[in-house]
Amino acid sequence: MLEELKSLHIPIKCQYGTIYLNIVPIDEDRDKMCHQKTPYPGEASWQLVEGCNYQYEFESVGERNFQFAQQDDIITFSKFTQRHPNMGTIKTGIYVGQLCLKVVEVGAKESLGKVNLEIRSVKTDYESDYRTMLDDIANYYTDLILLQGSPVKQTLEVDDNCPSQTLYQKFSFIRSIIDSEAFEEAIHKIMANPVRKWTDTVVERNIVGIRRLSRRNIRQIATSTDRIPLPEHMRKGLPSTLTSIPRTLDVVYKRDTIDNQENQFVKFALRTFLMFCSVLRDKKNASDRLKAEIDGTMSQISNYLESQFFRGISMPTHMNMNSPVLQRKEGYREVLQAWLMYDLAARLNWEGGNNVYEAGKKNVATLYEYWLFFKLQELVSEFFKIPRAEKENLVTTDGDNINLNIIQGKQLVLHGISESSMRKLRVAFYYNKTFSKKYTANAAGDDPIHQEGSWTMPMRPDYTLAIWPGEISMEKAIREDLITYIHFDAKYRLNKIVLEDHQSQENVEKELNEEKKDQEAGIYKRADLLKMHAYKDAIRRTSGAYILYPGTENKEIRGFHEIIPGLGAFSIRPGHWQDDSIYLKQFLAEVKAHMLNRTSEREKLSYYQYDIHKEEKPEMTMENMPEPVDDNRDFLPDETSVIVAYYKDEKHLNWILSHHLYNLREGSSKGSMYLGSDLINAKYILLYSKDLMSTHFIRIKKNDGLKSGPKIYTRKELLAMNYPPYTYTVFKNGVKQTLVNQDKELKNKDNLYLVFQLFASNSAEKEFQKYYWNIMDIMPSKMIAKPYVKRLSELMSKAQTK
Repeated sequence: MLEELKSLHIPIKCQYGTIYLNIVPIDEDRDKMCHQKTPYPGEASWQLVEGCNYQYEFESVGERNFQFAQQDDIITFSKFTQRHPNMGTIKTGIYVGQLCLKVVEVGAKESLGKVNLEIRSVKTDYESDYRTMLDDIANYYTDLILLQGSPVKQTLEVDDNCPSQTLYQKFSFIRSIIDSEAFEEAIHKIMANPVRKWTDTVVERNIVGIRRLSRRNIRQIATSTDRIPLPEHMRKGLPSTLTSIPRTLDVVYKRDTIDNQENQFVKFALRTFLMFCSVLRDKKNASDRLKAEIDGTMSQISNYLESQFFRGISMPTHMNMNSPVLQRKEGYREVLQAWLMYDLAARLNWEGGNNVYEAGKKNVATLYEYWLFFKLQELVSEFFKIPRAEKENLVTTDGDNINLNIIQGKQLVLHGISESSMRKLRVAFYYNKTFSKKYTANAAGDDPIHQEGSWTMPMRPDYTLAIWPGEISMEKAIREDLITYIHFDAKYRLNKIVLEDHQSQENVEKELNEEKKDQEAGIYKRADLLKMHAYKDAIRRTSGAYILYPGTENKEIRGFHEIIPGLGAFSIRPGHWQDDSIYLKQFLAEVKAHMLNRTSEREKLSYYQYDIHKEEKPEMTMENMPEPVDDNRDFLPDETSVIVAYYKDEKHLNWILSHHLYNLREGSSKGSMYLGSDLINAKYILLYSKDLMSTHFIRIKKNDGLKSGPKIYTRKELLAMNYPPYTYTVFKNGVKQTLVNQDKELKNKDNLYLVFQLFASNSAEKEFQKYYWNIMDIMPSKMIAKPYVKRLSELMSKAQTK
């Protein structure tokens, strides 16, 4: 029973009798403490809470003052050591588990005793989470080992110098096997419905009660020593030498028994587990918590062995591992599997587990990170096939040791592939991939912007899913912005996610003040959320960043219209994977479908981003121009085309300005142009004539207000619109006359023209109306009188002010 207290008064027995340690919260509303009257095995009864601050004081005995043996990140002695030598503060921070503190007399080094404090997680169910995740990781680990091949030997050897966390690690994996519900159910099934076999049993019976004699009985009649004489009247017809008969004969009959090889094996397996636990318990580095938990497991195994069922079963003289009963029958099959996996678990060496199994400390957050790795790689395998060989690399063998190569802070990667008729995709699932800032070009000469990495500081998400087209290499996908990164971070300590804040200003202020206290206590909840923004903005080619936490809500915020880019959080609780993973599975399914979509907005954005950053553009355009707003939002000077067009004379210019049209000849003759996108999509036209000076900068109108190109007209249609015909000049009677060249008109009657619709001559934005251009500055002399297309940025660099 857990009792919340305002203060703790902890007795400590030592050579001076009983001294007392008093602990009080610094913030009574926030910093909680309690006493567990019936603690779990190995758990301390005096309990504090993570992320809280407390003040402590030892009660003096006479002139003697007492203090903890040393200061660290949790214990801080009072600054006023002269006035308060026996006082200090406890800041639990992110520590969770049992905190064992030695007590000494101030000024001395010899330990007088110790105080065990249990630091509880803010999550009330962290104990069950811790156990669940340990069991799940053990199951994944043994599955990985079985990929390497079945064990061929059993061993009970454990190094006497094994550190405490390694001992706890080994016990945790063994316990996950024998304390599981599946194992308990298997034992109960065996006891409820054991294998029985018929066996021959020999008993002595009085010869009078035997009705049928066997060959063995006949031999006994002749050879048995315990005999009775036969009367004379009973000897008739018998051999003369048979004067007596045995008093009893051995009778063989069949009965069923449970003392057979299969049940003997079950008893042997239980005794093996019990012996291994006993060996671990007796190691010199075994912690008190480890011993307490081992005692609980040994008690459970002993209860099995002391049952009436196993009392009647003897130990095996040999084992038949090929027994169909052991391999197929319910209960026996599970015990055989547990016994096979036991040796694998006993030989486990997991360096990454050291900070999880540290004596007394329960690093639930780190364990949650490891646990999610296994869960996520399982999920990624559902959508993108990860070959068996990739998973086998998670485990290596070193002599008798089996190493699990998952260590916090060390990069690990699994590659997969998804092939369909629509598209081939490749994936890489990373654990702890580091994205560093690149300062120099690589061996291929690529600019750092075409490499993977971070824009600013190095970043290392917990998990990264990289997806790219399957027909190209990962290096090329990075170089051409065809790869997509999606990051996940494990945040065990988060209880809720606030991604859309509709709170009042008063509540916002209160939450920000609470955040400040959390930071001082070493718990950064809001920063965990802000880190997702950092991943998305800092790591190149990132399309999404998501938190995985053991909460109750799933939130996903899309950057635009599609599943990615986006930010969000998914609730993944230990023990609730089947239910909680539904949302994450749906998310990955949508991501996969999105990557198969060849017309996604993300794919277009990826291309334009690549195209923009493909080459460095040193030129700058700083002239006064219109702002890109409203209908002019697509105004980009270096992507805006201007047609530099020639007009023949004033009559031609007047027709252009009055009809708001300009025509370009189609075909291969002089003055025609290629129909490139720059020409078709031109936004302005700059008119000039023989004087090569131009002030006519006119906007081109899009047909029907749509982004369509010019129309095609015949010469006949243009002439019908009073377009100036071909002419020639003659002098008649000394008078100059201009006549229509009918022959040339007839020759060119089938000519086609691209005709651009124009706004009024003064319709260009006001910023352009103060400029004029010298045509010789902006185009080659050989192109004079021919239509020419220039970028607006190039044109503005040569502009002159009126």
